[in-house]
Amino acid sequence: MARLPRQAIDAAGFETKFQDNIDPWNYAGSRFEAFKRSVLLQACGHRPYARGLELACAIGETTKALRPLCLNLLALDASPTALEEAQRRTANLTRVEFRQGLLPDDLPSGTFDLIVASEIVYYLPPRDMERLLIGLKQRLAAGGRIVLLHHTRDFGDAAFRPSMAQAHCVHFLGQSMVLRMRRNTMQFQAVAFEARKR
Repeated sequence: MARLPRQAIDAAGFETKFQDNIDPWNYAGSRFEAFKRSVLLQACGHRPYARGLELACAIGETTKALRPLCLNLLALDASPTALEEAQRRTANLTRVEFRQGLLPDDLPSGTFDLIVASEIVYYLPPRDMERLLIGLKQRLAAGGRIVLLHHTRDFGDAAFRPSMAQAHCVHFLGQSMVLRMRRNTMQFQAVAFEARKR
């Protein structure tokens, strides 16, 4: 994968962003972000999931959308400021747990029926991306679904070209899982894979 000739943002950089502006990408008000969430939900499918995992949950806007699909939902982010805001925005929801963690080291244990990874992989160094993909594959329950949604256009603080990072993830998961959905837009791609039932 081709590294972009820029300084990639890290966990401290994201924390600074959220401290400066609690909604730096206008998750709550942007029509584009609402459209992206709708595509992500389509990729999740319509069946209920017992245990869900959301990576890089930020301020919880996608968490709110995922909660009706999951009996229990665990949402992870590296920014304590973002997590505090996410908890505030989802205070009326039950069976949602927020946890601070740095990927891939703090990937939670156990298995999940739904795993959502949106806009995260291209911020990781290559070895960490590989470790994350292996960890996600190990944690996906038999018959479970994993959804990836990532930008495919270059932007300033990604560690790797977004289109190449997404393509690598799709290739990795496609070697052993069943592709259930692929949606391409001018700016992002969403894919859904299911683990084969044992």
